[in-house]
Amino acid sequence: MTDSSDLLDRLRTSLLAAGLGPTRLDIAPAADPEGRTLAAGLVLLYPHQPAGDGAPHLVLTRRTTALRRHSGQISLPGGRYDREDGSLLRTALRETEEELGVDPANLTIWGRLEPEHIVASHYALAPFVAYTPRRPEFVPAPAEVAEVIDVPLARLLEPDCVEEEDWDFQGRTRRVSFFRYGDHKIWGATARILSQVVGLLDPARAADDTFVGAAGETGRRRLAPGDVWPHSVRQSP
Repeated sequence: MTDSSDLLDRLRTSLLAAGLGPTRLDIAPAADPEGRTLAAGLVLLYPHQPAGDGAPHLVLTRRTTALRRHSGQISLPGGRYDREDGSLLRTALRETEEELGVDPANLTIWGRLEPEHIVASHYALAPFVAYTPRRPEFVPAPAEVAEVIDVPLARLLEPDCVEEEDWDFQGRTRRVSFFRYGDHKIWGATARILSQVVGLLDPARAADDTFVGAAGETGRRRLAPGDVWPHSVRQSP
């Protein structure tokens, strides 16, 4: 198990060193040059006291099957940019409050990550990173959130967290890479954003392309978490 005692300090320091810190985030976004719909999500970090040691966690949600887009999939809290938000950061905060009842006033913004393109819905998703010193009392919106998932930050750094499987998309078999947490498979744009977090925490691990499977399979190149091969219909949460 990865020592989680300094993970938060390492992440915050890495965000600053990479020029991804909390400056000039609350500004109106420019239109996407490729006409993609603007959206934002939040990587929300907090100590999870019920775990016994206050280890840092982040929150994901399993979307309800009633939603039109990416139903039943696991995602960060977030959603589509509204001009009234004024900035993509405020979109991320608004959506997190609407989906999980988290008051933005209790959060400290640490920075941002690089945007991700969601091909299936033609979205440009801007991820932000925030911290709160106590686990929020999540109040999930029943129309949107089927399950709240507390993921230990250290779990993402464990070698056996990344798996690959063959899935069927539109009648064609494709290889999918994902983060495994219990019974949950975290894939697509959510996995790619979490891969950015892994890269900031442990650049050497993020660069390692040797696949190690649960059954001990080794020695071949692996997909990055969130990738689908072939790429022709790359879907994501």
